[in-house]
Amino acid sequence: MASSRTPVGSRAGRGLRPGGSSSSASPSSPSFPPPVRWLGLRGACGRRSNGGRWPGAIPSCGSWRPAANKRRASFAYAHIPRRRRGRDSVRPIRSPFFGLGLAVLGAAAPAVAQSKKASIAVAPFTFHRDVRARPDAELETGMLTKKFITALGQSRKFDVVERDQLDRLLEEMQLSDAGFTDPKRAIQAGKMFGVDYFLLGEVSVFTVTTRVTPIPRTSWWLKRTSVRLIADMRIVDSRTSKIVATEKGDVNREWKKRYRDRPSASTRVEPAILDEVQRELCEQLVLKVINAVYPLKVLKVNQAGVVFVNRGQGGGVAEGEVYDTFVPGEELVDPDTGESLGSEETKVGRIRITQVLPKFSKAAVVAGRPAAGQICRLARGPADFAPPPPPPPPADTQPPTIRILAPKSGQRINAAPVNVAATVIDNDRVSRVTINGVEAAQDPQGRYRARISKPNEGKNGVRVEAWDASGNHAVATCEFVFDSRAPEVEADATILVEGKVDDLECTLTINGVPVEFDRQTGAYSVRVPADPQDPGRVVIVATDAFGNKTTEVRRVR
Repeated sequence: MASSRTPVGSRAGRGLRPGGSSSSASPSSPSFPPPVRWLGLRGACGRRSNGGRWPGAIPSCGSWRPAANKRRASFAYAHIPRRRRGRDSVRPIRSPFFGLGLAVLGAAAPAVAQSKKASIAVAPFTFHRDVRARPDAELETGMLTKKFITALGQSRKFDVVERDQLDRLLEEMQLSDAGFTDPKRAIQAGKMFGVDYFLLGEVSVFTVTTRVTPIPRTSWWLKRTSVRLIADMRIVDSRTSKIVATEKGDVNREWKKRYRDRPSASTRVEPAILDEVQRELCEQLVLKVINAVYPLKVLKVNQAGVVFVNRGQGGGVAEGEVYDTFVPGEELVDPDTGESLGSEETKVGRIRITQVLPKFSKAAVVAGRPAAGQICRLARGPADFAPPPPPPPPADTQPPTIRILAPKSGQRINAAPVNVAATVIDNDRVSRVTINGVEAAQDPQGRYRARISKPNEGKNGVRVEAWDASGNHAVATCEFVFDSRAPEVEADATILVEGKVDDLECTLTINGVPVEFDRQTGAYSVRVPADPQDPGRVVIVATDAFGNKTTEVRRVR
């Protein structure tokens, strides 16, 4: 059995492929077409014929070796034709943005203001200083960055801007040749482009391991090729200058292939295998970026109990996955640094994804009480949930209820002041009661009272108004009659006089009032008013047809 393990490192573009002896590079015939930018590891290389020194990342160099006692850093070069002594030459772009090799996702500053999607600037992946190049193995960070940008755009969570526009802007800038290898420089670059987030990726591990073993009881050989690719990524908020998250993508894949003859133990990786590893790494990192910028959340829960979440196809959710839902609590802030440490979360529900659609997914409630706005994370542990916080009370729209106890509607009252009493009931709290515009006082029995000191004669109105703590208003009214005048009594005194006359043809008057009598018997019985001058005297006068009068005076007993 033969085996070998070779850590691999390279630069962007076509990758670093070290050769044998050192050779000089011809500036007049560069080995890459314009305008290709190369990202690689600083190293020592041959000098040009004009004495200029080339970094080791230039592909025209015949060999590569690390520069002694120098920190390795990433450089970017562009092939820009320039007439010099009748020939073209290759010169580095003196710009910190080319040092970083910027690739930007997201709209320019005006577009960011119009879009709700976050804009992101992505720095092409660089190599950690411990990653070294080895023969027969290469990794193109430029292609890795391009695949990551493609996967990020397919998530439909971020805006995409034309790369050519950004390149032209960078070429017009005259900046330092220091590269952005720390978040502070990345924040500065992000603010210049008007983006929300800046991503810094670094390949920390890239190894290829091959094992060649005979297949028992056959003449065939089996070759196993294992590829390990790890990349670290920092997500920087260029608006707040804080590192939002640090994520890691880790892919470890193995391929097997049979050979009739014993194969070489070379660590050269086939392009298809390397492409598969890179795309899997990109998918991991994209999901972690989305989770950091747009956490998986519940959009709503309909009346049928179907839960809608804000992830669809390409968003990292799959049918059958189970998630716990959390209610975010109070934000936790480090008192020394002021850094946000997140917030306390309470697990309140569990859901299972049932259908993944292009822009969102549907889920069923497994347990608990999921609700809109809750954060979803992959389920862990048993489905035991703390009781969710009580929902806020519904808005109070019910006005108070008023009942006027006194006076009764239509009641007649003859004495002032008039006492008014009423009860006011509300489902929350009564804040104010007035009676005819005057603040009412509450007695020990909870009734509201007031006095009408000077009611008007006749009809009077009573108006009771009440307000509750929510501002709801109620009104009740009634009327009463006020009569304080004593009645005027006039007594008409009459005297009953009874008697009989002998002359049936005569006329009869009593106290001056004509009196009729029975024409057959002469009897009479009549009431007559008393004499105002002498109420106790009754004067009876009978006159015959010839004018003869008979007068009789009687005293009332």
